[in-house]
Amino acid sequence: MAERRVIDVPELEESKSRSYEQCIRVGDRVFVAGQTGWGEDRIVSREFEPQARRCFERIEYALEAAGASMADLVQMTVFITDMRYAREFKDVRGDVLGENLTTSALIGVDQLAQPEMLVEIESEAVITDD
Repeated sequence: MAERRVIDVPELEESKSRSYEQCIRVGDRVFVAGQTGWGEDRIVSREFEPQARRCFERIEYALEAAGASMADLVQMTVFITDMRYAREFKDVRGDVLGENLTTSALIGVDQLAQPEMLVEIESEAVITDD
């Protein structure tokens, strides 16, 4: 059975006090907690695009800490507070991932953890030897 390892991600805030881990690796699979547009001690912008780009930056930090890369992403669950952002999200995702398409779910929600948060992305990667 593959070992479950909690991955320390120095670029992301501590989450144990909120009863979850930012990143866990089990064998060749990497699970990344929902990432938001949080930066330093506040949200990076009140605009959607900068928040979405920040989500991907934070995912990349976690994947790299676990020995993976954005090319290893296979699945994303995306939560947005207004479905009018769906097109904008698709554009950002295309810019960030290029041809590395993943499975994905896009879910509209009333609110995220903080009222100013517009998007949150939870993801999973599988590290391959290719």
